[in-house]
Amino acid sequence: MAAQRDPTPIPGPDAFLGRSRDAYLSQAAIVLSVGAAAAGEPERVDSPRAVGLPPDLAPLGHPEPIPVEEAAAPLNVALSDHLARRGGPVPPATNVELMARMVDQPEPIAAAALVEGNLRSPSRLVRTAAAVAALDTTGPRDDVLDQLVEGASRGDALTREIGRIGVARVDPQHPVLRSLVGRPSRLTGTDRPSHTAVLTHGTFAALTRWWQPGGDFYTYLDSLAPPLKMHDPSFRWSGLYSDGARQLAAQQLADWVVDQNLQQPDFFAHSHGGTVANLATRRGLQLDRLVLLSWPVHDEWFPEFANVQRIIDVRVRLDLVIIADRGGQTFTPPPQHAGKVTSHVNGWFEHGDTHEPAYWERHGLPAVL
Repeated sequence: MAAQRDPTPIPGPDAFLGRSRDAYLSQAAIVLSVGAAAAGEPERVDSPRAVGLPPDLAPLGHPEPIPVEEAAAPLNVALSDHLARRGGPVPPATNVELMARMVDQPEPIAAAALVEGNLRSPSRLVRTAAAVAALDTTGPRDDVLDQLVEGASRGDALTREIGRIGVARVDPQHPVLRSLVGRPSRLTGTDRPSHTAVLTHGTFAALTRWWQPGGDFYTYLDSLAPPLKMHDPSFRWSGLYSDGARQLAAQQLADWVVDQNLQQPDFFAHSHGGTVANLATRRGLQLDRLVLLSWPVHDEWFPEFANVQRIIDVRVRLDLVIIADRGGQTFTPPPQHAGKVTSHVNGWFEHGDTHEPAYWERHGLPAVL
């Protein structure tokens, strides 16, 4: 069941003293933000002050991988034990000290040390987030990939999403990802009457239930008043994590809408399903309302604005999956199309909240359609 409230950011170092869900989400946001900054993309972090990070993360950037022995040295454990995850979690006081050091004197080694400390967190979510960040601090390595695979296969929904993106960044063909690929929607040449709204999923989510007829979000949208007349079936694409997969899915979507006899439908799309929809508009797809749910913003995947009547952008702050993806978290269209986009930003961290009925109810989102 979805949480009945939004998570609350806890600014570090205080975040590292807690073991609540809010504390772990804040810890994960901190280490993922550090990773983005280490990769030279501090602008991908939308609200650093909310979790106690300095507003300027650029000094954490480092053009070359930091040797793991240097990154792990402040932990005061044998490197072999650290890499094998022997000896249990790093004491909270150590992470508090590393966080304070990084805030007082932002520099790459301090950032890398904080990431290493959180690779030993008692929380699988935080360990997985730290493993994604380690790809940018010390670079890919066996123990980091092992942690990503563990998170991708054994964590909760948010942890799995973060872990799968991390695994895909290292090895897009990894076995843990193969079972997540979906078959694209079939062309059936339907002669049923046109309906007005279509729903699709994001990366590695083709086999999930929420977006399909009978799923909780599909059912929620279908019950809104005035009725959206949700189309059955929803649109499925592979869900693979690559630009090529999204480009292919965009053409499949454009063809499928014609095949289903849909006339300028509304389109609800989560995460990189939004990228697929945007790219499809460049192939001539005409949409009425395009509702982007937690879309990772990349300028090169903007829609053809002339082919969309209105865009509703729904997202959370410091979306952990978008940070791991290195996407932007603010959708700013070109000035000539600014009137077509309205953004609704509520809550924190949870990438999947934007397709949760409880989240929509909490924030009055049906009224913005």
